[in-house]
Amino acid sequence: MTRLGLIVLLAAWGCREAPDPVSAPPPQPGVDVRAADVRLRLDPEALAVRARATLRIGHPRALRALRLGLDDALAVAAVRVDGRAAAFTRDGDALVIPLPGTARASVVEIDYAGTPAAGLYAAEAAGQRVVFTDGWPDRTAGWLPAVHHPSDPFALSLAVSVPAVYDVVLSGEPRGETVEAGIRTVRSRLPAGAPSYTAAFAVGHFETVADTTGTVPVRHHLLMFDAARAPDLRRVSAALDTLAALLGPYPFATFATVEVPIAYLGMENAAAPFLQAALYRETAEGRTPVEEVAIHELVHQWWGNRVPPADWRDLWLAEGPATYLTADVLGHLDGPDARMRHLARIVRETPLDIARMRLVPERLARPEDAISLAVYNKGAALLHVLRLTVGERAFWTALRRVQADARPVSTAGFRAAMEGASGRSLAGVFDYWAFGTEIPRLETHWADGVLSWSLSGDGGTLAGLPVRLLVRQGEAELLVRVSARRVRLAGSARPDVWPVGVLLDVR
Repeated sequence: MTRLGLIVLLAAWGCREAPDPVSAPPPQPGVDVRAADVRLRLDPEALAVRARATLRIGHPRALRALRLGLDDALAVAAVRVDGRAAAFTRDGDALVIPLPGTARASVVEIDYAGTPAAGLYAAEAAGQRVVFTDGWPDRTAGWLPAVHHPSDPFALSLAVSVPAVYDVVLSGEPRGETVEAGIRTVRSRLPAGAPSYTAAFAVGHFETVADTTGTVPVRHHLLMFDAARAPDLRRVSAALDTLAALLGPYPFATFATVEVPIAYLGMENAAAPFLQAALYRETAEGRTPVEEVAIHELVHQWWGNRVPPADWRDLWLAEGPATYLTADVLGHLDGPDARMRHLARIVRETPLDIARMRLVPERLARPEDAISLAVYNKGAALLHVLRLTVGERAFWTALRRVQADARPVSTAGFRAAMEGASGRSLAGVFDYWAFGTEIPRLETHWADGVLSWSLSGDGGTLAGLPVRLLVRQGEAELLVRVSARRVRLAGSARPDVWPVGVLLDVR
């Protein structure tokens, strides 16, 4: 569980299994939060907020009331709809706002204050106290009223004010900073929509290191005592440019990483992901694991942020690409062997019970139930099978088309994009790998220096595909195709056999 490959696959996972003290209401049909403008004053010591949120919301003309998620630990002082006071009510963590039923859109202003029960936290790291948000899946309701569901991304303007002795880092693109009367106010903006759980801020003492070597300005915000670790992130700009070449333009104007003592390893906050402070510590090999987690969260800027999953059941469409495309980035940075080893490591570190899980659940009682290693590893494996099936050109064409569409995507919608780009039915692939609970078996045999194998139980999904195996005997490694069926090795010890990118039950 401590290997670097598994760290990447677990990015932003650990804390998500904890019970969520917020229960934001589900989205209402036809309700679309288009933009939010939030002005928030924070007391970092008391973890108390005072804020005004102005939301532009589209909705059906006949809708009689909006139901927005807002932590019931916060007291709502006033609500205005199109400038007129509204007699709101509370229903747990739902803020219920009456509508006149005469318009298809409304401007809703909400004044609120208090100490959130969820979504705002404080922890120690690098010798200091850091205050930070954690929004997944609906904990942003601890400080921002909205529809807290990935199907409703929205543009966000955010201003956070704190005592001037603190630094503030916000998700989104920086829009200036002022200090007046001992109060520091930092502003950011996301003109393109992203899910509410990617809105975030962190308060502490940071040192910022700028990187202008790529096509997009990059900044690394490190806690002051860790500023010397900035070189560990020196290839992030190159990773960003690599992904832009593969997927289409980077969705935002800037990119930043933020060192924060979150309980898990990374969070894909829009344009400014959080990275766990412990990742900046050296391992026994004299390196830090922060780069690979940063790449994983960088992929999320396309898959998860620009294109969110349409439902929690489709979460693999955020975590699968982030896991899988990390291998492509490493291949561009370190050579094709690095990509192959990374894909083999994903498979090697996937328990069989995870590999056999249904990737797209039939139903979910709560968003947290969508989280398992399956959405990371099996999601990555499905993408690899699709790539081998449709070929390089169709695979990347489909990914770019989904990105260009820039709307929440479902599993059915993603399949349609792949089928449209390749001109072939992929029903069998999705039935087996997305909705099935079996994986193929690879039977191996070792005798007289010859390793042989046979593949069965793949439902016909792997027939004729160039599936590869990484065969390792001592320090020697060899890549072979499954279709070769056998290989002679120089050593006498039985080798290890690891599938590359495809989940197989190796016997």
